[in-house]
Parts: sequence; structure tokens; C-alpha cells
Amino acid sequence: MATPSAAFEALMNGVTSWDVPEDAVPCELLLIGEASFPVMVNDMGQVLIAASSYGRGRLVVMSHEDYLVEAQLTPFLLNAVGWLCSSPGAPIGVHPSLAPLAKILEGSGMDAKVEPEVKDSLGVYCIDAYNETMTEKLVKFMKRGGGLLIGGQAWDWANQDDLSEDREELLHGISELDISNSDCFPSQLLVHGALAFPLGLDSYHGCVIAAARYGRGRVVVTGHKVLFTVGKLGPFLLNAVRWLDGGRRGKIVVQTELRTLSGLLAVGGIDTSIEPNLTSDASVYCFEPVSEVGVKELQEFVAEGGGLFVGAQAWWWAFKNPGVSPLARFPGNLLLNPFGISITSQSLNPGPFRTPKAGIRTYHFRSTLAEFQVIMGRKRGNVEKGWLAKLGPDGAAFLQIPAEEIPAYMSVHRLLRKLLSRYRLPVATRENPVINDCCRGAMLSLATGLAHSGSDLSLLVPEIEDMYSSPYLRPSESPITVEVNCTNPGTRYCWMSTGSLTA
Repeated sequence: MATPSAAFEALMNGVTSWDVPEDAVPCELLLIGEASFPVMVNDMGQVLIAASSYGRGRLVVMSHEDYLVEAQLTPFLLNAVGWLCSSPGAPIGVHPSLAPLAKILEGSGMDAKVEPEVKDSLGVYCIDAYNETMTEKLVKFMKRGGGLLIGGQAWDWANQDDLSEDREELLHGISELDISNSDCFPSQLLVHGALAFPLGLDSYHGCVIAAARYGRGRVVVTGHKVLFTVGKLGPFLLNAVRWLDGGRRGKIVVQTELRTLSGLLAVGGIDTSIEPNLTSDASVYCFEPVSEVGVKELQEFVAEGGGLFVGAQAWWWAFKNPGVSPLARFPGNLLLNPFGISITSQSLNPGPFRTPKAGIRTYHFRSTLAEFQVIMGRKRGNVEKGWLAKLGPDGAAFLQIPAEEIPAYMSVHRLLRKLLSRYRLPVATRENPVINDCCRGAMLSLATGLAHSGSDLSLLVPEIEDMYSSPYLRPSESPITVEVNCTNPGTRYCWMSTGSLTA
């Protein structure tokens, strides 16, 4: 499959401007997954045309169906169909709702004809986004190598649907998620996807359980598989499985090693099938990811409508794999990163976790980063207490996800490099300390994360020449005393350094 850069060049070959119909009000496209990339972006930064790949096939999406029948867009439409067609010379099928497009393509010498149904013999199929009867056929068509050109606007539908409804369904009848007697230390989850949202948070906004939509399917992630066995979480586990099933009343498969979960679900009237692996007839699969095997199959299972219930922690894996980022290599994250939820090596103390409340804003990495950018530009404003302190380490963790040729991740790298090149890094001194819950502290944390990701900050911040001449990095002229208060604040668990160092 061509890289996004090469694909973009092919799609934009000879296209120097956009002449879109003014009476067609488009909707903004939300890019989900690691294969998607923007093609047309308006002055407000909203994506109006995007492309992606799925299976062996390709996909181009336009934010209004009228764009597909507009003669002024013929150069781009020809490029799009050419890029989508993996079999040169294969006929192009056009749904009757887009009949004028067939004439545009025929007029340019392409073998295009109106086809009410997608067929295996076609190289590309063009359709609007309002036909629900062919969804499964179109997915199979792309997986086998077909190209799909589709357009539509969803602003009216979007006004009727919101992730808050998903959250309310998942947390129905639940005021907190109590794992205080589980004696496990769950991993903190990094929630970074546009359609991902936290469900359980500690007082520092650390997330222990999160959920997401992906394609036609759904995902729920817990920071430890032991949470599948916590009796107090029974009501939530039932809600989660029902939400993942999406009303299908389908087969619920539980991984053999998690048979205790099967018993908890049975108490709530949910029958399960205990299997060693995902089965072809499963509606929901509950499991712990322990290897890279089957990652693509599981991602396609979700994209095509399945529900995935995942429980895993990454701190033990990180301990056994020193020097290797779990965000990049942990098997669970190879599966989950595209869903917008990642498992970090940072552990959380077991205890009651608060649940988000309707009408109250909840910390989310991407939205907080966007607010931070606005504040830096306007030199005024603020975010909720504790959010900037969380933004720094979350940004550092996010930057560990491999980003090469993945626009969804590369865009964050570009944004941070832009911020660093525009604003000076603050200098922390005894007289002018930098606290972490402020813009200056967040900037330092994000800069550190960017440096660790491989970016050369000397190219972005002129003041940094080398580690000895830099006013930020050169050794202090006088010793610095660090005072550490080792008093246990009263919680059940505390950590104290032994003072030992290993090379």
C-alpha cells in the first residue's frame, strides 16, 4: 500500500485549486485510525475530503455528495478513481443516486456505468453515504481490493447522536468504580482518540477504564485483567458487555483464562461461551492481549461491527523490557493505539474512581492540547485545574507512539514543533520556579517529550546550541538542593526509593 505522502501526490496531481459548489453545505470529516489522511482542508482547519485504506482496498470520502457530481471537480474525481482502482482497466460502477458522475467519468474516457449494486468485477464503486443496505457488501469489496468513492454530509444525523449517550449507557446506575479491595495496580490509560472517552478517573485525572467507537464497532478497555473479576464492578461489566453487543443479542465470547468473568456475567443474565480465541460468530470478545498474533483480525472485527472488551496492564511488560516503550511495542497497544486508547506503564493506586457526570467537562488529551494551543496564542485563558499538569506527561507518552507516515500522529508532532518554534521555553530557577499545572510547566514537559521522540530541538529553539552552552541545560554554578518529603499522606500504598542506582 502506498504511503500517505505518495497517495496524496497521486490524488492531487494537476489539482491547483478547489472549486466546490457554494450551495452544498459540507460536514467536517473526523479522521479515525492510522491509515486515514486529509486531502482537502478549509481555512478553519476542517477536513472536507479524506482518504484511507482498508484490507487490500482504498477509500476516498467527500464531505458532501454534491461534490461527486460537480463538473468543476473533474480533475480531482479522475485522480481519485484512478488511485482507487487497483486493477487497471476494470470498470467503474456508479450508484443511481450519483448518475451524473457516470457521465463525467465516461466523458473523460473511463469505462463507467450506473450499477445499483456493487459487484466483484468492478474496480471502483461510487455511492453516497446514505445507503445502509450495502454496508457489508462494500466492506467485503474493499477488503478484497476494491476502491470506494463515497460522499455525504452527516450534520443533521450528528445533531441526534453523541458520545455522551454511550457514556450514559455504560455508566447507567453507577456512581463510582470501586476496585479498592482488588489488590491490583492497574495501568493508567491514555485516551487520545476523537471517539474515545474515559469512564473512570482518579483525583489526578488518571484513567483506569475507557471506551471508544471505531468503524461500526465498539471497544472498552480496563487497565488490568483483574478488573474482570471484581465483584463490585459487576453492574459496570454487565453494562459494558451489553453496550459492546449493541442490541444484537449475539454470542459473547470470553477468553479461557478469564472464565471468572463468565460467572459474573451469568449472574446478570448474560450467557457466554468460553473459548481460547475469537470465533467467527462472536458479537463481543472479552480477552487479555498477550501477543502480536491476530492484531489485524481483531481490528477488523471491531471495524466491521464487533465489540471488544480488553483488560491488560503494561507496567510489568515495561519492567521486563527495559528501554522499550510500551506505547510502541506492548502487544496490547499494537491493537489499541488505532482505537484511540493506549495502555501506559504508569500504574494507578487501587481505590474508588469517579465517573464522568453529564454536563461536566472531562479531561481528554486531544481537546486539552487544542485548548493549550489557543491559550498560548492569545496569551490568556485557562483550562480546568490539573489538566495542564496531566497534559505534559500524557503528551510525552503520546509522542512515543510510532508516528512515521501516520497523519493522525504526525499532526501532533507538527503542532508541538510549531509551538516550540513560536514561543520561548521557560527557564526554571530558584527565584522563578515553574509549576507543572500551568502553561510554562506544560511547555517544558511537552518539549522534553518531543526531544525524547527524536526531534532536534536545536532546530526549533535557536537558544539551544548544545548541552553546555544552552542556558537551559548547562550545569548550575552552585549546587541545587532537592528536598524530598517521604511522609505517607495516609493512603494504603506508598513508594520510597532505596537510593540504589543500576547502570
